[in-house]
Amino acid sequence: MSDTDSDLGIIPVLLNRMKKKTPIQRIRKEPDTDEESFYETTHQKVKKMNKKKRVVLKDGLTNVTYKNISKKRRRYISDLYTTLLDSSWTYCVLMFTTSFYGSWIIFGGIYYLISFLHGDFLEENQASAASNTTDKWVPCILETDGFAACFLFSLETQHTIGYGTRQTTTECPDAMFIMSVQSVLGCIIQAFMVGLVFSKLSRPRNRSKTIIFSNQAVITKRNKKLSLIIRIGDLRDDNFILGTQISAKLLRRRISVEGEVYQEMQNLLVNPETTNESCIFFVWPLDIVHVIDEDSPFYNMTACDLAKERFELLLVLEGTNETSNMTFQARTSYLPNEILWGHRFEQMQIYRKDRNKFEINFSAFHSTYEVACPSHSAKELDLLEKPRESKIKKVASILRAGLENEYAASLTSPSHTGDESLTLPSVSRANSNTMRRLASNQDLGLN
Repeated sequence: MSDTDSDLGIIPVLLNRMKKKTPIQRIRKEPDTDEESFYETTHQKVKKMNKKKRVVLKDGLTNVTYKNISKKRRRYISDLYTTLLDSSWTYCVLMFTTSFYGSWIIFGGIYYLISFLHGDFLEENQASAASNTTDKWVPCILETDGFAACFLFSLETQHTIGYGTRQTTTECPDAMFIMSVQSVLGCIIQAFMVGLVFSKLSRPRNRSKTIIFSNQAVITKRNKKLSLIIRIGDLRDDNFILGTQISAKLLRRRISVEGEVYQEMQNLLVNPETTNESCIFFVWPLDIVHVIDEDSPFYNMTACDLAKERFELLLVLEGTNETSNMTFQARTSYLPNEILWGHRFEQMQIYRKDRNKFEINFSAFHSTYEVACPSHSAKELDLLEKPRESKIKKVASILRAGLENEYAASLTSPSHTGDESLTLPSVSRANSNTMRRLASNQDLGLN
């Protein structure tokens, strides 16, 4: 048997050993989370975001409850009108119905008691009242024979219905007094409840439901500056917001030098700056831009640091409704995992030539796409930009000095022969050559 045959015989043995040592790995296909999240509705995404630990929910409601408040019930009752305004519609309608039915039943019971004590429900008195004799029985309330009739009289009196059959007589002054009291009290109850329902319907809180914020915030470069951008839009195209104030706050937990744990709330500078503006031109969705500079809390954060941080970014819009002239407030919040680094919002403005107007495509309101953006912090980017800027400034100063020297030399006449046409070009060429040598030497020194 030759050497080549022995070598060929070893090959199957080696292959079998490799199969035993390296078993075939089965690739487990993970579900495509990006594709699933793409088909999720906005409501489902917001619902998932609200389950996370946050102070302000995505719809603007606060995720804070109070407990162990002394005399809470007494304090709420002292401010009854505000308490009723903050209550639910179910409780408000229930109280509205209870107040009317309660007053009807209570006063109906009082009328029944007065008539009963007067003897209007006795059979002989009722028979005498129905006769046509001159000395017939006169009841306190005509046409009443029981509690049901007294209840109807109470209802007709409180709402001034007056069907013309049931009425009080002069036999019972106490019934006349109770009827006058019910008339006044009925007007008070009706005015209070109608005012409460009207105030609840016209509350400016409902105006904030037409103010929408983007589900995510983005960090990208804009005008060579690393910026945090949030999109905000108004769904009403024919109603401006007066006195608009937009503020951004960073809420995070801190520990002082003494070991005290406290909640720090830091204001962020945003653009457009609404402090000195009386009205923002809110004709289409706006980009709220926070430039990450030396004063920004995000100045030292990189893309990796942002994913590890624990904070909550609050955005508050406050303004006056142009129609009702009432102040309202819209709020939202963003967690670190809801801030996309290296993304940009899609454009929404489209100009239709056939209709001669701009159209805003709100289907792209929350849409973003990736762009080329460095993952370095704003501080690192500034340190990289400063040497380049200093080089450009030095070269520019050298070129400026050379041009000034050339211009000054061209104005002087170094020749005594009077033939300036021969001497000036030579001086100009000499100065320009000197300027080039200085610039080249400076570039070599910088490099």
